[in-house]
Amino acid sequence: MSKRIVALAPLAGFTESAFRRLSRELAANLTWTELISADALLAKGLDLPNSYVSAAERPIRFQLHGYDEKKLAKAAELVLTKIRPDGLDLNAGCPAPKVLKTGGGAALLGDLPRLFRLARTLSEISHGFGVDFSVKFRLGLKEDQLEKIAETLLKAGVDILVLHPRTAKQGFSGKARWERIKDLAILAKGKAQVYGSGDITCLKDLGIFFGETKAQGVLIGRAALTRTWIFAEWKLAQEFELNFYGRLSLLRKLDFYLSEYRSQEERLRILKTFAPKFLKSMPYKRKFLPLILKAKDFEFFWKGLEYWAETCR
Repeated sequence: MSKRIVALAPLAGFTESAFRRLSRELAANLTWTELISADALLAKGLDLPNSYVSAAERPIRFQLHGYDEKKLAKAAELVLTKIRPDGLDLNAGCPAPKVLKTGGGAALLGDLPRLFRLARTLSEISHGFGVDFSVKFRLGLKEDQLEKIAETLLKAGVDILVLHPRTAKQGFSGKARWERIKDLAILAKGKAQVYGSGDITCLKDLGIFFGETKAQGVLIGRAALTRTWIFAEWKLAQEFELNFYGRLSLLRKLDFYLSEYRSQEERLRILKTFAPKFLKSMPYKRKFLPLILKAKDFEFFWKGLEYWAETCR
């Protein structure tokens, strides 16, 4: 439909390798890792499940979060050397209290001199490895300071500005201010690309988003969990629905991809987090879902889903 980028957004607890791979199979232009702590990487290395990257999910941007410049620099060099992602990203937008209290995530928006130093350092390291550098951020910590933040990031040499147009204080409440993404696109024109996110729920929203914002790309987060095929809809320029069996097949593919690097116990736990999302609008959900989520083994889990599917025929 267009050369504009429609990507899978980073979502903590969801966008690990298996779901990224599934999204790419369904035509996402690129994927993003969930935010990964620089401290955790340096302490535990790259053998963590959320650091696993398969060839099938590329192109991929690896997102780090942290507060300490030296630790972030070391983590970036480790990731770029060992994993060789297609781009590096700094999270300056996560509003989760456990991230804010570390000084990372959206807390960086309250300390622009530090944000500048971190972004400049990571930008230089990324460019040294031949990849571009992005920062995912919000309008501000408690109030809208877009122009100051944008100026800071552009001076630091950031290649892609990724804006979720709410403040950290807002969380996901209220309406995403797409007009501020347009303002950012004007500010950054000729200096950096602009991607946006927020309140994309269907194919129609994507068309409106690009028309209103003039952004080069969009990240889809929460909607990708309940309508993972939205990427294919964009590629085909056609809206369509998946029946129960179609959604069940996506869940089975997800399990197959998880089996490459997750234990059976972990797989079952993860599938239980995805099942309510994939099957959100299916009939008899109140009847069957609680039973399926109580499954102690794969046999009961899949048999319960098959029985639910038969009931929906």
